[in-house]
Amino acid sequence: MKKLMIATSISFVVLSGFAYSQDTGQALVAAKISSSKSPAKAPNHYLNDINVKAMRDFVSRYGDVHDAVWHSNKDSYVAVFIRDSVQHRVVYNSRGDLSFTMKYYEENRMPRNIRGQVKSVYYDYKIHVIQEIQVPEYPIAYIVNLQDEKKWMKVKLCQGEMQVLEEFDRSK
Repeated sequence: MKKLMIATSISFVVLSGFAYSQDTGQALVAAKISSSKSPAKAPNHYLNDINVKAMRDFVSRYGDVHDAVWHSNKDSYVAVFIRDSVQHRVVYNSRGDLSFTMKYYEENRMPRNIRGQVKSVYYDYKIHVIQEIQVPEYPIAYIVNLQDEKKWMKVKLCQGEMQVLEEFDRSK
């Protein structure tokens, strides 16, 4: 009977200590990924849930980012964070290879040559949000959201070519 009580007590102490270490968030193994500045509500993920190869690549590219929020599903891992008023989404496949990155920003952060190209054709339109998409081994693509008094438009720019993706009447 004594041995059973001692074993139970030791098990209780060990399990209590383990649960406490996960609640403190001090250890890297148990640190929850969340941030008050994060653009989306933080999921209940731990750093160990993220593919090691993806995490290493992310740290090598964005080592100074400490408030990234990670999302995952069976096919991908996505890190979302804000740096210098630009929202970044870094997407990795299930093997941890970089699939693509997306940046969302306003007109004042837009590259001058891209802004000039858009404004030369759509000079009466106001530029709202720009989505910059970078895929490894491919040129950067820009999706520019435009608005005038009557229409909303989405225009894609890639390698100097511009194409209207969507067009909406604002009255509807």
